[in-house]
Amino acid sequence: MSLYPWQQSQWRLLQQSREQGRLPHALLLTGPQGVGKDEFARYFAQSLLCEQNTPEGEPCGRCRACLLYQAGNHPDVKIVSPLEGKKNIGVDQVREIGHYLALKSQYSGHKVVILTPAETMNVNSANSLLKTLEEPTAGTVLILVTHRPAQLPATIRSRCQEIRFGAVAPEEGAAWLEARGVADSELLLSLADGAPLKAAQFADDNIVQTRLEWFQALEALAKQGVDPIEIAAKQIKSSTPENALYWLYVWSVDMVRLKSCQQPPRLANRDIQPRLLNLVDRVSLKSLMLWLDRVQAALREIEGNFNTTLVMEGLLIQWQRMFAVAAPRI
Repeated sequence: MSLYPWQQSQWRLLQQSREQGRLPHALLLTGPQGVGKDEFARYFAQSLLCEQNTPEGEPCGRCRACLLYQAGNHPDVKIVSPLEGKKNIGVDQVREIGHYLALKSQYSGHKVVILTPAETMNVNSANSLLKTLEEPTAGTVLILVTHRPAQLPATIRSRCQEIRFGAVAPEEGAAWLEARGVADSELLLSLADGAPLKAAQFADDNIVQTRLEWFQALEALAKQGVDPIEIAAKQIKSSTPENALYWLYVWSVDMVRLKSCQQPPRLANRDIQPRLLNLVDRVSLKSLMLWLDRVQAALREIEGNFNTTLVMEGLLIQWQRMFAVAAPRI
């Protein structure tokens, strides 16, 4: 485990606060998915527990604390995420954080809790965490990780120091991917919205090909040649609803861009631009905007307890209907 090249400024900021004795008791790591926020949180936690930090504040990787941490057995660090089969961090889990931080460090140093993804806390969980934030115990550090900070209560955000991870420079992300033998780095970064770790995952999952198969099904639906119910069932069986909706959203955004501007400055799916244009020419901008709103609503529904099959069927029926009647080319 180590820092990614694009995380140096955030690391220096925290180390400077640490050297000056001004390290906050609560940190909020924000930024898009796929830029390594979780990895940064874990690496920083290890550095706080390390007994022989390097001059840059990085963990040595050799001391007793580092060896325990790497083995997953260090008693002074706790990682809290939704339990298996659950979508939310429960109130009991958050209450346990308070009890855990109230105990003394077993190695006379920091006690660290990483809570990720923080936006999955429900109202009761957030209220319980607020009590811990209002009465911090000396030597404790609570690290919240999220790509949706707006979903956290303002009372939580205001009691944390935000460490922002912005978009990674394209050349930096491409160099990192190419050093790991990833081909088509430029296209993968574009599809991943510039996030190198997400792009690397796309490469591992052969996402370029599977996404094209999914897009081909949408083209067939637009031509009224297939049954949306059958396509929905096939897509849910071959992929996760979240992945399917992610691509629907990305394609929809690109279509809105193409409808608004023939040569948009940014397009995620540049490799299928002509095929997107063929679809765009058949619908109005108003229809596309309404469709994009529906896809965003479906993303929220999938995160809740909605029936994923019904959500996907409804979306694909609406998609097919959008192309059923020739639309004005404006």
